[in-house]
Amino acid sequence: MGPTIRSISGFGPAPLPLVLEPTFPYGEDLLQFIWAEGLFETHALRTTDRRTVEVVHPGRIQRNSGPDLHDARIRVDGQLWAGTVEVHARSSEWNAHGHQYDPAYDNVVLHVVHEHDAEVRTSRGRLLPTLELHARIDSALLTSHARLMQERGFVPCAGALGRIGAEHWTSWLDQLAVERMERRAQTLRSELASLRGDLACLFFHQLARAFGLKVNAEPFGMLANAVPLRVIHRVAADLFRTEAVLFGQAGLLQVDFVDAYPRGLQQEHHHIARSHGLRPAPLASWKFGRMRPVNFPTIRIAQMAQVLVRCRGALLDLLNTGALMELRALLEVTASDYWTDHFQFDRPATPCPKRLGRSGADHVIINAVVPVLFTMGRLHGDQRQVDKAMDLLRSLPAESNSVVAGWTSLGVKADRAVRGQALLELKDQYCTRRRCLNCAIGNHLLRASVKQVASSGPRR
Repeated sequence: MGPTIRSISGFGPAPLPLVLEPTFPYGEDLLQFIWAEGLFETHALRTTDRRTVEVVHPGRIQRNSGPDLHDARIRVDGQLWAGTVEVHARSSEWNAHGHQYDPAYDNVVLHVVHEHDAEVRTSRGRLLPTLELHARIDSALLTSHARLMQERGFVPCAGALGRIGAEHWTSWLDQLAVERMERRAQTLRSELASLRGDLACLFFHQLARAFGLKVNAEPFGMLANAVPLRVIHRVAADLFRTEAVLFGQAGLLQVDFVDAYPRGLQQEHHHIARSHGLRPAPLASWKFGRMRPVNFPTIRIAQMAQVLVRCRGALLDLLNTGALMELRALLEVTASDYWTDHFQFDRPATPCPKRLGRSGADHVIINAVVPVLFTMGRLHGDQRQVDKAMDLLRSLPAESNSVVAGWTSLGVKADRAVRGQALLELKDQYCTRRRCLNCAIGNHLLRASVKQVASSGPRR
């Protein structure tokens, strides 16, 4: 008597690298999708040994080790089985992957293959019922998938987005926004562990990267590593000393200056660095080329110094700020007087205040405040912090960047930051990686291709 199949063990070897079969050169993930979505001819299903098959539930695709689909319910010759489903291009891949020795695959209730070329058994010797699909898959689906994989536009489905209604976007983008926050929170939890659980230090690092914008995010991160938060706490009551620490640790005070102001910063930094054993970050990492002077790292450092002074180094106070307008007010700072007529040390320029305006403050909120708030909420099980982070994204306008502009050109607009973050996630984690099978829009287009052909008659 065979084993009763109810649940999987959750253990097993890591999946082997995918080798595409000539008979199904699309990847096993497409075959899994076809099975899970029922995109094949389902009339009179039979196993390769002629037993009847009824799919009560195909199962849920999972990406971890072990069988491909969990929680399946399959009726074979009238007997209902609950367990897992494994999908292969050829039956013989079962043995090639070593599943015949792995107890994690003993609860597979159905082996779904494109082509049946071998009988296979579990580690307990049970002969697996096998369902062959190659004659049941419509070529229109394969053609649509191949087109998505070969498209070289901004996104694979760029030419088809005009056919996608708003109802298909709403819930998917909501899910992607949370997915992006969860992914960032996972990264921040790892960073927090490396910082020995110092949440204020984590926020300081995120704040610095946000001030660096994309082009200088890494140098600003290096600066944060070079400036112990305990030193910030010591100097944050004094703007001059705070600037001395930041510019000195940035490596930007290691030259002979003409102006009195940078010479004073240089002297002050020398004194503080000697007292606290500080070592500056590499000067060569800073980027000034091909950017607006108002975004030069010198200006951004001076603005960050103002924020640190405003909160007296108590950075977590920014996270505890209630209303969006109050948070913006703390961040909409103006660099110190020296920078009114300078963009770099010793280089006079036409006077103009170097203010971090509304869009600059919003950038810091989106890229530093929101992800750290979300991470704190997940870390402490505090849903209020998670909700506060998401509410901030819903309240802020979307950032202007090349990705959002690309989506806008295709008619997919981001009015709020929450949608802008979702579209960044979609482009980075799905479109660029050709994960159309995992995308709600890609899913819809593939299903629609089958329905369209079905309505006009069979096509094989």
